[in-house]
Amino acid sequence: MPEQDPLEGEWKNLKTDAEHALQTLFHQIDKNVKAQELFEAYTYAKRVTADALKVRMLMHLPAENPKFRELYSKVQDELDARYGQFFPDGFLKAPYGDQLHEHLFSLLQESLSEPIEAAKLRIVTADGVHTERRTRELRELGMDVDWYKENGIDVYVLRSFDLTFDVLPSLVRTIVRRKVKSKADQRRILEEAGIPTNE
Repeated sequence: MPEQDPLEGEWKNLKTDAEHALQTLFHQIDKNVKAQELFEAYTYAKRVTADALKVRMLMHLPAENPKFRELYSKVQDELDARYGQFFPDGFLKAPYGDQLHEHLFSLLQESLSEPIEAAKLRIVTADGVHTERRTRELRELGMDVDWYKENGIDVYVLRSFDLTFDVLPSLVRTIVRRKVKSKADQRRILEEAGIPTNE
């Protein structure tokens, strides 16, 4: 007998909670209850529904994305080729290679060259407040991600699988500033690598 996907079991439980919370909210609206009761019902329904839909989204997205891994590896290889000689082994590990960034890339990839509303991306994080920042970090890796407003709504788009390595100096600055506390040491390290520190 095949094992059940853990996400599927979690989805069934959370789906039930979300259905109950939404029914309660609809009931509160229909009863014209006090404002505070309505607000509490809404915030609870919003939270449990966001948790449920996050799990459903993760069931929909691939656990691993070969295209994301390919592009991320190219960025890492180019970082090492251009700047590896100036840093200890392992120091220049490219950021933003975690599962969250991979999931956001997968969602953008599904609609390649077509805009996606920011609200849809936030499903991946259960409506997390930093989701859009995490999405913009894909561009910091050199990926062809753009964002703009369409009819007043924030949208994001993965235009192609092209990479630009013009971002690498900025990426190195990010890595150095995360790993080296002293600003004087940061400046010295970046100057030795031929990277301006004032950008």
